[in-house]
Amino acid sequence: MNFKQKLGYMFIGCLFTIAGYIIASLGGITTHAQQEKQVIDEIVCRKLKVVDDLGKTVADIDTFGMTFYDIFGERSTSINGRIIKGMSFYNKGGKIVARIGAGENGGSISVRNAAEKEVVGIFTTKDGNGCMVIYNAAGKDLVAIGSIEGRPNDGLINVYNHKGEWRSISKD
Repeated sequence: MNFKQKLGYMFIGCLFTIAGYIIASLGGITTHAQQEKQVIDEIVCRKLKVVDDLGKTVADIDTFGMTFYDIFGERSTSINGRIIKGMSFYNKGGKIVARIGAGENGGSISVRNAAEKEVVGIFTTKDGNGCMVIYNAAGKDLVAIGSIEGRPNDGLINVYNHKGEWRSISKD
């Protein structure tokens, strides 16, 4: 086969390619990977990462839970459900400042200071009643409000000094 025959076959091949492209585009079928009416029934993966237009991670989901990140790329919220059931909120330094959880006795809410010391805790007791405790910066009890264990119809209010020493209790 000589050079002119090769050029002829290449020219015919190019014509077929261009004709196919034109016919496909006239059919109205989009060639994009994501179509407007696309429905996916199930996605199976071990980890999923969501990124913004700049490629920064804004959320990730793995087998332990979900984590959301702020615009600076720092963790802001996490939801855990496999081992520790709860939701945590983080400050700009990446430390937990609030937590909502579920445990053996029921639910709990914890608010922490910048040193990650709990300053307010609301939770259920072993006997199914509720309790709220306010702590000082050193982690010592200041005020406790709740029910008396073993006496579901009785409540208490305890007030402590800065050392965590008991000062008063509600009247029985």
